[in-house]
Amino acid sequence: MNDILLGILIAVCIIGVAVIIYVLLGLRQTLKKLDLLIISMESSLTPALAELTQTLKGIKQISDNLTTVTDDVKALSGSVRGTGENIRRASGYIEGIASSSAFQVSGMKAGIMAGLNVVISHLVKKHKKQIERR
Repeated sequence: MNDILLGILIAVCIIGVAVIIYVLLGLRQTLKKLDLLIISMESSLTPALAELTQTLKGIKQISDNLTTVTDDVKALSGSVRGTGENIRRASGYIEGIASSSAFQVSGMKAGIMAGLNVVISHLVKKHKKQIERR
């Protein structure tokens, strides 16, 4: 009986070693394929990383340009605001001049009318005196 058990045990060990050898050979082939895949990916990733670096540099440059443009727009809007305030102030001055000119013209009109009334009444009185003397 011991001989049978020993024979079975030896057979199982031989089959186990054969399975392990078969698995190791398959693992060796898989590792070779994996090594080729890694080499292939490494060679294709290098240009992709270089292109990504260039893209990031381009994005940074665009971002810097946008910052510059934003600063210029802020300066421009400040200038436009200042120009608007100057135009508003000038408009106020023009309105003041126009209204004071209207008052001055109205005052000059009243002065001229009063002066003409005085001159006419003086001439009428003088003419009446001359008629009375005759």
